[in-house]
Amino acid sequence: MRGRWTIAFLAVPFHAVAADEIYPGYTWQELGNGIYLHSQNDPLAGPVDGNSTVIFNDDGVLVVDTHINPAVTRAVIDKIRSMTEAPVTYVVNTHGHDDHTNGNHAYRQAFPDARIIAHRDTLKYLRDEWPAMEDQRREAYAKIDVEELQRRAAAPDLVDPGMAVAYRVYAGYVTALRPELPGLALEYPDTVIDDSLLLEFDDRRVELRWLGRGNTEGDVVVWLPGDGVLITGDLLVAPIPFAFDSPMTDWSVALQRLDDMDARILVPGHGAAQFDRRYLESVRALLEATTDRVRMARDEGAAFGDLAGAVDLEDFRREFAGDDPERLWAWKSYFVTPGLQSAWTSLGYPVSED
Repeated sequence: MRGRWTIAFLAVPFHAVAADEIYPGYTWQELGNGIYLHSQNDPLAGPVDGNSTVIFNDDGVLVVDTHINPAVTRAVIDKIRSMTEAPVTYVVNTHGHDDHTNGNHAYRQAFPDARIIAHRDTLKYLRDEWPAMEDQRREAYAKIDVEELQRRAAAPDLVDPGMAVAYRVYAGYVTALRPELPGLALEYPDTVIDDSLLLEFDDRRVELRWLGRGNTEGDVVVWLPGDGVLITGDLLVAPIPFAFDSPMTDWSVALQRLDDMDARILVPGHGAAQFDRRYLESVRALLEATTDRVRMARDEGAAFGDLAGAVDLEDFRREFAGDDPERLWAWKSYFVTPGLQSAWTSLGYPVSED
């Protein structure tokens, strides 16, 4: 079986060389050597969806993360089948958020023998949280008037531009997911790892590694040492980092370990592939500065409730968000509000001073 992918990609230089659309609003991008990235054109648009990476090998296909919308997943599966007769043999969930796992069942239906792999803590999170999350979505989305959300987003007298972004994002979630939620089946990982797992194909070696707590308790990265490609999950997200479940001090350590792996291409959990480590270094600097400034605010007498006014991240706001309304809303909602809380608690400070 050796030869099809080897011959096809021997002459391809190792950078993004081709892109096309297999689902509206997404791009299927060739990174070289049988590695493809499927990602949203606008990574901050609703529904905010994780990247999916597809790695073609002579003896099987590896998929990393499976999207939030099963309709998108099915389009990726159709694309895979159009490109190879080899089955998907492994699916990796880098972590447990549903924008990386909702498509699991589509892969199970299409490729019944595929193993779905995740960290042990990710499986626990999914069993504890996933059913209730999707039930809440079903109930809430069934009642939402999408046209009303869109009208509010376009209201000329809207005082807060960020609310317009919030309405648009929420409308995007409801429009995309409401048709899929009634039939959404939850497919759990069947193979768990604690620290690492080696996957060996005829023509490629793939290492799954847990680098410590970061975006969640169980983030797994996928390392292709022969290609210099590192798939990070939500340890790294562009253009705005996600700090929702992220213990800030541990996250910084995990990013240092990412950096030490000296990848040529970083595939983040959301957003564009990175062909150098500048963005990673910017995120590391942001996390370290956030932690240091929260510590300084605490030393100067700030309480948990004072953080928004006591910690100044304006220099990083300019770097990450500029003056773009969508990025400004994401900066505040996805990083600043949860990130300040994360830094505070990860430093061991009490949320209540009572």
